Amino acid sequence: MTEKQVRDFDKFMLRLPEGMRDMIANRAKRNGRSMNSEIVLTLMKEFSTEGKPDAWLDALMNSLELVDTSSERGMGVFNRAASSAIREINQRIETENSRLSRIADAYAKVITETK
Repeated sequence: MTEKQVRDFDKFMLRLPEGMRDMIANRAKRNGRSMNSEIVLTLMKEFSTEGKPDAWLDALMNSLELVDTSSERGMGVFNRAASSAIREINQRIETENSRLSRIADAYAKVITETK
């Protein structure tokens, strides 16, 4: 089997927000990959979680890994996103606890009535 030549791959021009190229380069370097490989892997992860109930959390974690926390601005972005995620997770836990309490109450009622 012959390997696909670079010229045979699809190409796509992309404009990045200011600072994102550096974030991608830093993450790629940390992971020992090229920037292209890092971008492709990140996109593959994103699409593989699409439609899953907690895909938003996976996407958030992937995004947070890109944030340059060495700058004050980057830390602000990281802290706001992490705080938002923690609030969302706590809300989901409270909702699930409420559901579990209702199930436990219904179960206890059924057990009591059948005795």
